[in-house]
Amino acid sequence: MSKKFQNYVYVIISGFIFGLSINLLLMPLGLYNGGFTGIAQLLSDLVIKFLNLDANLQISGIMTFLINIPVFIFAFKRLSRRFVINSLLMITMQTLSMSLIPIPKEAFVGDMFIGIILAAVVGGYGVSLAFKGRGSGGGLDIIGLYRSQQNKGSVGKIYLIVNSAIYLYCFIFYDLETAVYSLIYSTIFAYTLDKFHHSNIEVSVMVFTQNPDIKHIVNNQMIRGATYWQGFGSYTKQPTEVFVSIVSQEEVPTIKRIVHAYDPNAFIIITENLKVVGGFEKRLI
Repeated sequence: MSKKFQNYVYVIISGFIFGLSINLLLMPLGLYNGGFTGIAQLLSDLVIKFLNLDANLQISGIMTFLINIPVFIFAFKRLSRRFVINSLLMITMQTLSMSLIPIPKEAFVGDMFIGIILAAVVGGYGVSLAFKGRGSGGGLDIIGLYRSQQNKGSVGKIYLIVNSAIYLYCFIFYDLETAVYSLIYSTIFAYTLDKFHHSNIEVSVMVFTQNPDIKHIVNNQMIRGATYWQGFGSYTKQPTEVFVSIVSQEEVPTIKRIVHAYDPNAFIIITENLKVVGGFEKRLI
């Protein structure tokens, strides 16, 4: 299976899982997602109310797709076409899922907090698959990525502003509980997404090898830098080359494969939970 086809599978499954989490887990709780999906939920409520439509009409999915159209038109000429197409596939599948999967009248679980955690974990995992497939959840993901690449501001700040507006609206026009519970859901969702989104996690890889060419192969094949020095075994007194490279967690299998292909006896230390400040390039698309 080619990598391109794998990415398509990831983003399609991502859209299905996220749409399913909204319809089966979140909406029966009477809560609202953040971002463009949350905006679509609110717009759907307004359209149904003012046009006096059936309250059970499922138009949030279609509304999500419609408000994403201007973003995709904007992004098509400014970001990677592969990224935009994969994101469009995800949104299309999300739209179909939200339009076709029936919304239960009652939540699957009676406890609100358990329901919130379940919806957030399933939804966060679903969207993480879109990033794994070199796509995104559309909407604010695309806007935030563009602004971060242009150094025009923090991605987190955009999410904070939009989601604050959504939950302030919920507080004013619905009730305090809806706003607070939706905010709790959004927080757990973001935490889950961050945990599953491996491209966003930095890892330090330290390699001890007798092959001095490996660092150059890593440079050329992975386009990652490395710092190296000459070390000596305290027991054998034999010289060995040591180099350190910072990669994303998603790239760890690649660098391990390269190292062991050129030196099967190489020793590798992998350190997670890093905070890297400076010139590290995050490859989200």
